[in-house]
Formats: sequence, structure tokens, C-alpha cells
Amino acid sequence: MTPNDLGPLAGDGVKVVKLAVLALVAGCGASAIEPSAPRALPAHTTAMVDASPKERRRLVPPEVYLRAYLTWFGGLAPLDVQARARGRGMFDAWDDYLAALGLPDYRADLPRAAQSNTLMLATLGRLGEALCSRAVEHDLHGKPPAVTARVVFAFEVTPAEPTDPELAARIDVLHRTFLGYPLALAPPARASKLEALYRAVVAHHAGVKKPVLSPAETGWVAVCSALVQHPEAELY
Repeated sequence: MTPNDLGPLAGDGVKVVKLAVLALVAGCGASAIEPSAPRALPAHTTAMVDASPKERRRLVPPEVYLRAYLTWFGGLAPLDVQARARGRGMFDAWDDYLAALGLPDYRADLPRAAQSNTLMLATLGRLGEALCSRAVEHDLHGKPPAVTARVVFAFEVTPAEPTDPELAARIDVLHRTFLGYPLALAPPARASKLEALYRAVVAHHAGVKKPVLSPAETGWVAVCSALVQHPEAELY
């Protein structure tokens, strides 16, 4: 190749540079390209993900909670739940709870609550205690129905105190009912805390004379109440 091959517009300096580049390319093409030495692939790096909530937790919409509540009570209609839940001052009527749960009342021109508050949490706790107390009377007290006909406590019980594996399996049934996933997937300390709660309540009520519920039944009410009022059941 000659400088004339670079075009008529190229100056002398540009001709020299282009000739040097062409010579370099030609030289590279003539020599053999050696492969690089093999080496291990770089290790994978761990990406840190910040999964912490960026907003304050909020209560689930009251309609969602009430639908779940009716399901936990055996899929009954609201008035049937009201009739079954009444007794010993634990449940009055739905009209006494709907406004506290944040639902609007168009008859009194009360709008929907704009944000959650402690009154809502207290009302949810009251409903949860009524559910657990009435469910344990239906499922475990006296002559209990078959396991398939029970509302909440769908497991077998024995007169003897349950062993640790038996207690964990029964708590797992309640955990799946109220929180929607196995107890084994929960934080490790949760199982031991619920087991300790059950045994502490049973021991505390062991000496009560003429109890309405047996110590074991009272222990199950405590575990049930702890789960139905758990933040994972009420907040999102």
C-alpha cells in the first residue's frame, strides 16, 4: 500500500499515521495469537437485599379480617357467629364492633376510619378471645365432636399431658389455621415460646376449684389467643 491509497484529502501527517496503523495491523495478522493461561472463575459475590419494611405496618382491611374470622368460626353467617360467640360477656353484637373496626356507618354519617388505632387492636383482641373461648368449648370440652367436625382445634387430645413432639404438632395445626403456614417455617423461637405459654397456663390453673374449663383447655385458649392476635394475622 502507498500513501496515494489513503485518499486525496489526507495530509502528510495523516498519511504517516495511517501507514503506521496499517503496518501494525498487518504485523499482527502475521503473528500467531497465543491463548491465555487457564484460571479459575471468580467467586460469586453475595448481594445484600434490604427486606426491612419501609413503612409502618397497617391493619388489614376490616372486611378481610371479618371474612377470615367467620371462616375460623366454622364458616357461619354473621348472625350465627354472634349467637354462638355470646356468653359470659365476651361478645355482644356486631353493631358494637363494626365502628371500632373502622367500618363506615352510613346511617349515622360516619366515614371509614382513615388509619388504624389502638381501639381497633383492642377490638380485634376481644374478638379473638371470644373465638378461642367458644371454639375450645365446642371442640374440646365435655364430649367433643370428631376431629373433622371441629372448628379450630382440629387435633386429637389425650387425658395425659402431651409430650413435646405431640404439643408441637398440635400447635402447628393452630399456626397453619391463623397464620397460614407451618410452624417449622416460623422464627425458631416461636415454637418454644408457644409451648412454654401452654405449659405455664396449665400449671397456673392446675389448682383452680370447679373451673369452667380444664387447665389443658385453658392452655389451648391462651395459645389460640396468642396466634389469632399475632401481628402476622392482623397487620400487613
